[in-house]
Amino acid sequence: MQTLIRYAIQGRFVLSVIGLLLLVVAYPASARLQTDQSVQALFGDEDPTIRQYHQLKRWFGNDEILVLVYRDGKLDSTEGIERSRRLTERIQTLPGVSAVLSPWVLNQAIEGISNIQLPFGLGSTDSGSLPRLMQADDPIGSGLNDIFTGYTHSANYSHAAVVVMIDESQVSEAVAEIRKVSRQWEQEPDVSQVALIGEPVLVNQAFSLVERDGNRLAMTTIVLLSMVLIVSLLDLRLVVLLSLIIGWTIVMTKATMYWIGIELSLIASILTAIVTVIAVTAVLHLGVRYQGRRRRGLTQQEATFSVMSVMGWPIFWTCMTDAAGFAALWFSEILPVRQFGLMVALASVSVFVAILLFSPLCFLIPELALGSGRFSHHQSLTRWMRRVCFRLSSWFVRHRWLTTAITLGLIAVTVFVVADAETETSFLSNFRDDSAIVNDYGIVENNLGGAGVWDLVVEVDHPITSEQLAKVRTLEQELLDQLGPIGLSKAISIADATEVIGRSATGKWLPAALRIEAMRTRLPSFIDALVSEPLADQPDRQKLRVMLRSPEGLPADQKRELMSRTLSMAQLHVGRWGGAADDVAVSGYYVIMTRLVDQLVNDQWKCFIAAAGLIWLLMSIATQSLRRATAALVPNLLPAFLVLATVSLGGGTINMGAAMIAAVSVGLSIDGSVHLLMVYRRRRDVGRNATESAVSAAGNIGAPVLLATLALVAGFSVLATSEFVPTATFGTLVAWTLIIGTLINLSVLPALVTIGDK
Repeated sequence: MQTLIRYAIQGRFVLSVIGLLLLVVAYPASARLQTDQSVQALFGDEDPTIRQYHQLKRWFGNDEILVLVYRDGKLDSTEGIERSRRLTERIQTLPGVSAVLSPWVLNQAIEGISNIQLPFGLGSTDSGSLPRLMQADDPIGSGLNDIFTGYTHSANYSHAAVVVMIDESQVSEAVAEIRKVSRQWEQEPDVSQVALIGEPVLVNQAFSLVERDGNRLAMTTIVLLSMVLIVSLLDLRLVVLLSLIIGWTIVMTKATMYWIGIELSLIASILTAIVTVIAVTAVLHLGVRYQGRRRRGLTQQEATFSVMSVMGWPIFWTCMTDAAGFAALWFSEILPVRQFGLMVALASVSVFVAILLFSPLCFLIPELALGSGRFSHHQSLTRWMRRVCFRLSSWFVRHRWLTTAITLGLIAVTVFVVADAETETSFLSNFRDDSAIVNDYGIVENNLGGAGVWDLVVEVDHPITSEQLAKVRTLEQELLDQLGPIGLSKAISIADATEVIGRSATGKWLPAALRIEAMRTRLPSFIDALVSEPLADQPDRQKLRVMLRSPEGLPADQKRELMSRTLSMAQLHVGRWGGAADDVAVSGYYVIMTRLVDQLVNDQWKCFIAAAGLIWLLMSIATQSLRRATAALVPNLLPAFLVLATVSLGGGTINMGAAMIAAVSVGLSIDGSVHLLMVYRRRRDVGRNATESAVSAAGNIGAPVLLATLALVAGFSVLATSEFVPTATFGTLVAWTLIIGTLINLSVLPALVTIGDK
């Protein structure tokens, strides 16, 4: 390492130019890196849940669904239907909108169907004083009213909804345009409580908030760290160095991701924050030790060579253990988590490269005279921190066996608590209760039934017979009867639509195929979304879709039970029809989001074990001691599980932000352990005893570790105010993990490392 550092100092101008040229080359590619704002992107294409979802799209169309809801006290009048018409026609003209369903569209369909005399002859032409949709004595109107109550209007006609089908390739543009329409619609007379809901809205809002929070975290953390560097060390060169390391690492990492064809995802916005965690610790260690050597009278070049020679290996192993910890996320089943792990692993290695490229030049820039008290100010601060760390570590080293017993006991208890913790599967719960989007969903939940929409798909014979449709209606009714008490509020299929046709005098004699076509002429998009074309590989078979509705905010266990029982009941019915279990599937965003958090929680154990194993292996190589590597790993298991157990015991649930903490925290807290063990090893190599070496090591690393933790905790705490709950949870838990990890590295680790070391 000393030879490498010597060449780096001698060629510092060349290295810096190379680094800047690489930055210039990579920047355009990093700027072209795109973000995939879709829930489907959270899993790989081979995932069973996503395969089912893609099949659903292939069978019934690729459109996404948005719902614009508003209160209209005159909906059951000509004026209310006219208002629905104006809103419907306005939305129909927007780019990306492929179809619209509303009370006016239904009323028009009823008028059209009822006016047909031949060949179907499905009703009279008397419309009465009420809109046909609201006429209880109209067989067609009352039938469609029963079907679409809770979808296009409320049961008491106080709220109306426009169900918008949009092309999945234009989701972002369509959501933005419909938002504008909804804001303008609020100004309409006799209209209130305008709300826009739908999975595309939730996901779009989540990405916007996460991106905003990521940028805010990056800016806040960098500013705070710069202030810490200036106030504590009074050295602007360290601010320049930190900015170069962070900027170069981010650009090179994003460019590499672009070159290998990987897109960003929902969790990628915290990249800057993670890079900052790694970079600031390294810079503060370098800065504190550099100034210590300058106070002892070394020249700039001597101090730079000495510091980088001593700190080269600790910083290298810190970056490598960070890379290993995040690379363990590759064991996750969730594609963006794997990609994020790869991205941060690349960034961790890039931090070390950036330090080699820019540190020699920055440290050898002429020093600015910032006052005669420059070193004395820093010396007083670092001496105070050293004394605190000496006293803290000394107490724990003296009580090493008690410390070990308590640490192992806490790990066992917290792992048990976390394993039994409840997960949060409602994507809506990712937003704060007072946010606009939660209020919008509340309007729908309270007035139109559950806002959670999902699908049951069954396979039937082609062409469909009336007997087959009767069996589907029997299945629907049984689902509602048995699962209604636990959350299933609505079920709609092509069987319901054709049953409405059968209520008329002529329609009841028509075969099922003609009934379907009669409905298709009036509601083509809706019918196409319920029944597929004959299957390509089985022309005598086709798929039917049963659209299900349940509350969005159901508890996780209740959601799982609802989906499991729906699937098992449908498989039982299809088995009676002569079909197979594979002919039945449940799918939709509701299912995907439930699976997502469950998978995150399940994956955290695999990733955590992998991270622990990889880091233990690297620490064994770095310290050349299996015992020391084990001593370093044990206390680093504790911070994440301690904060997660606290969340669980406090009545909280494990959401997306909390589920990633276990694996990530090992990489966050291991930095201090690496530096302490490297200093401990040097002390032991020169003949000091284990107790003295451990206490001395804790005091040696105390100032930079405490300064870095102070700034990083303040930076991550900014996320606690985020509207997106997983981000707020992640920021809060990371802050506490950093605090606990720092305290453990300065107290428990010195005690553990001395056990058995003679």
